[in-house]
Amino acid sequence: MLFVRKKVGGRIMLRIAVILVLLPTTWAAAIHLYVSPQGSDTNTGLDPSTPLKTLQRARDRIDEPGILGNEIYVELMSGYHDLLIPLNLTHGYTALVTFRSYQHEEVHVTGGKRITPSLFKPVTDPVILERIPEEAHEKVRQIHLPDAGITDYGTMSVYGFYRERIAPLELFINGNPLRLARWPNDFFINIVNVPDGRRGVRFGYNNSRDARWVGEKEPWTYGYWFFSWADQSAKIASVNTSSHEITLTAPTKYGLKTGHLQKKDNIKVGDAQQGGYFRVINMLSELDQPGEYYIDRSTGILYMWPNTPTGYLNDSDIIYASILDDCISIAIGANNITFQDFTIEACRRFGIDGTDLESVSFLNLEAKNLGSYGIRSAGDSRNITVSGCEIHDTDGGINVSGGDRIDLIPSGNVIEDNHIYKVGRETSVGADGISHSGVNNIIRNNYLHHGTYSCIMWSGNDHIMEYNHFEDCCQNATDGGAVHCGRDWTMRGNHIRYNYFQNTLRTWPGGQIRGIMLDDEFSSVTIEHNVFFTNEVHANIGGGRDTIIRYNVFYNATEISVDVDGRGLNGSDLPELEAALKAVPYTDALWSSRYPKLAAMAYDNVPGAPRGNQIYKNLYYTVNGTRLINYHRTYIVNNTYFNLTDNYQVAYYYLYYIYIRMFVYFLFLGNQIYKNIYYMVKGSKLISYHGAYLANSTYFNVTDNFQVQSSDFVDPEKYNFQLQGKAKAWAAQNGFDEPIPFNQVGPRFAPGPTYLNKVPRQFSRNWNSRGTVR
Repeated sequence: MLFVRKKVGGRIMLRIAVILVLLPTTWAAAIHLYVSPQGSDTNTGLDPSTPLKTLQRARDRIDEPGILGNEIYVELMSGYHDLLIPLNLTHGYTALVTFRSYQHEEVHVTGGKRITPSLFKPVTDPVILERIPEEAHEKVRQIHLPDAGITDYGTMSVYGFYRERIAPLELFINGNPLRLARWPNDFFINIVNVPDGRRGVRFGYNNSRDARWVGEKEPWTYGYWFFSWADQSAKIASVNTSSHEITLTAPTKYGLKTGHLQKKDNIKVGDAQQGGYFRVINMLSELDQPGEYYIDRSTGILYMWPNTPTGYLNDSDIIYASILDDCISIAIGANNITFQDFTIEACRRFGIDGTDLESVSFLNLEAKNLGSYGIRSAGDSRNITVSGCEIHDTDGGINVSGGDRIDLIPSGNVIEDNHIYKVGRETSVGADGISHSGVNNIIRNNYLHHGTYSCIMWSGNDHIMEYNHFEDCCQNATDGGAVHCGRDWTMRGNHIRYNYFQNTLRTWPGGQIRGIMLDDEFSSVTIEHNVFFTNEVHANIGGGRDTIIRYNVFYNATEISVDVDGRGLNGSDLPELEAALKAVPYTDALWSSRYPKLAAMAYDNVPGAPRGNQIYKNLYYTVNGTRLINYHRTYIVNNTYFNLTDNYQVAYYYLYYIYIRMFVYFLFLGNQIYKNIYYMVKGSKLISYHGAYLANSTYFNVTDNFQVQSSDFVDPEKYNFQLQGKAKAWAAQNGFDEPIPFNQVGPRFAPGPTYLNKVPRQFSRNWNSRGTVR
C-alpha cells in the first residue's frame, strides 16, 4: 500500500494506491554499512572489520544495486568523522535509512578541520605585541592557517534580528567555542549623539579607548541600535578618535539613537529608554581575555588566547576550526531517514538542513558549535520527529515547519524530550530555542533555558505546547517572551498547557519581558494548567481576541501577572492583519466550524477591538504587591474584551491586588471580577478605583472574593506547587486541578547521545534512569 500526497485544486489530498505483489516467504535482513575514521573507502563496509572511511562513500554505497531498497543502518564507529564536503542526501528512500553510532560509541560528525596544538606558537612580532593588550602577551598564540591546510577563512557578514547567520571561520577547543575579540567584553557602550539623525551612519560615544583601534584591518560593531529587541552587526567604515565617532558602511535596520544603558542593577524601564548601545568586534587590539580570537585575512594568521583552564595549550587538546557551511544537507522532498546517537558540530551555519521533508527523525543527537540552527526542516515538512536531542552553543536550536494552513492539515511533527540552551552564542533576536510554524506541531517535554531572546517563537494553527520547562529566557533583549508569537488574527486553535515558566526577567533597558507573549493582536490561544513563577510578567494579551487564560498558577510576578492592552483600537497594524485574514478561507465551512469567532469577524466593524478574552479560575499570589491584571488603557476594562472571573488569590507576604487605571472617561458596563481569593496587609485594597464614579456595580461587579492565609502551596521554593489548606478546598469546589508536578515537565529521559550520559552530568535538572526528573 502506497500513500501519495498530491495537490489538487489548491489542496493536498491523500491518495491510496494499492499495489499487489507476491511477498517472499521471509523478509530480507537489514543491511549494515560500517564507517570508521580509520577505515578505507576501498573496503566493502559490510563488516566492522572492513569499514568505509567516509560518510560520502557510505551514501554512495546505499544507492548500489543489492543495497538500495533495503532497510539500511549506516554504523558510525568511534571517533571524529570530519566531512571534507557537506554530506548531501540527494533523494529519499523506499525503506528506512538510519545513520547512527555503532554500539553507542562516542561519535562526532564535524564540518571542521582539526588543528594540531603544536602548530600554535607564541607571538614574537613586535608590531603585533604593540597592538594587543599587554596582559595578553604571554598567553596569546598564533598560527599561520595555511600551515594547517586551511585557506577558507569565511567572511564577516551582517547578522541579528532574524537574519540567519553564516559564521566566518570559528575556533573550538575541547568542544568549547571561542569568540571574536571584542570590547566591552560583557557589556555595551552608549551612543551619546547621532549627528546625522536617526537614519544616518555616524554616531558618537564617550570613550578614549578608540585610540587603540587605529589601524584595525576589518573592524565591525554589534549592537541594539534603536530598539532593545532588534540586534544587528554592522561594518565600520572609519573611526574618528578626535571626535570619538564611528561611521558605519551602511545604515542599521531601524536607525540610530542615544542610549541610556547603566549597570544592570539600575535598569531603565520603558520604550524611551531602550536601545542606543553597541560594542566593537573583530579587533586584534581588543584580544584581552581567554576565549577570544582574531583572524588577519590578509596574512592568514589567526591569533587566540586559549579558553583552557590554564590559559595555555597542551598536546592533548582537541582544536577544531569550522570550514563547511552546513554539515548535512537533505534534498527537497526526501523521506525515510533517521539520524541517531551522535554529535554534530563545527559548521558555519546548520548542523542538519532540509526542506519539505517527510518522515525524517533526529534522535538523541548533540548539535553544538554551529553558526545557526542545529536542526532545520523548513517548508512543508511532515512527520518530522526531533526527540531526545541536546542542542547548545549555536545561534538557534530547532527550526521546523509543516502542515497545510489552507486546509488545516496537521503536520505530524513532534519535538519532544530535548535539552536546548545557550542557543544565542553570537546573535540574539531570531536565535530561538525552537522556531516552529504550520499546523499542529506537538512541542512537549523539552527543557529550554538560558536563551538570549525567545525560547520558542511560533506561528500557525492548532499547535500544542505542553509539559515543557522554560527557564532564564530573553536574557539579552527586551520586549519579548519565553514563548512568543505575534500579529495575526487567523492563527487559532493553539494550546499552551502544563508547562513551567521560570525566571523570565528583564536585564536590559526597554519593554517588559513575559513568560508568554501574544504580541500585536495575536488571538485565540488557550493558556491553561501552567505554573508561572518569578517572571517579570507571567503572560500578556497584546490587543488580541478570544484568548482563554485559566487554571494557571501565577506565583510572584516581579511586575504584573497578566498584562493586557487594546493596541488594535488605534488601527496601526490593521492593513497587515487584514491581509493575513484575506489570505485564508476563514468563512468557508472548514474554517468557520473550527474557528467560529474568527468567521464572525467578517461582520465586526471594529476588528481591532480586543473582544472575547477570558481570564478565570487562576490561582495567584505575590510577595511585592504587584497586580493580577494591568490594563494599559481604561477603555479596554470591558468584559466584552477581558472577562475576569473566578480568580483565586493566595497570600504570601503582601496584597496581590487588581489595579485599574483611569485616564479618560468611558462608559463601562457588564464587567465582572468575582470569586477571587486575596490576602491584605498594611491597608492595601483589592481594587483601586481612579475616579469614584467607577465604584459602581454596573461598571465593575466585584463579588465573592475570599481572604486566605499564606501557606497554600506545599513548598514552592522546591518547585512543589501542590495545594493545601483553603486553596485546596477552593480548587475542589471550582474544578481547578492540582498544578502539574515538576517531575512531569521537561525531558522524560536523559537527552543527547548515549556516550554523554555514561557519566552523570550536573544540571539544574537531573534525569534518573526511570525517566523522571528529580
